[in-house]
Amino acid sequence: MKTRPLFAIALTTLSLGASLTSVAHGAQATPYRYGQDLDIAKVIAIEVPSSPQCEAVTAKMTYRNSAGEVHVLNYEQLSSVCSNQN
Repeated sequence: MKTRPLFAIALTTLSLGASLTSVAHGAQATPYRYGQDLDIAKVIAIEVPSSPQCEAVTAKMTYRNSAGEVHVLNYEQLSSVCSNQN
């Protein structure tokens, strides 16, 4: 799966900041492209929509880069239902 490395990095560095999240709500989300270089200094939030079936869903990650700028990134991942199936 192409998004596994990105998701693993995001989960490893996950840190919630309510004040930072409110700043990012106005930010325009950009779609992730496979192989894209990302400058993620701190993950602010990850939002994954729920789905009743095993399918790809569009998750949203809000993060700060090394310059302190807030960015929002959309990426595809499997829904959580997929991990519960054999």
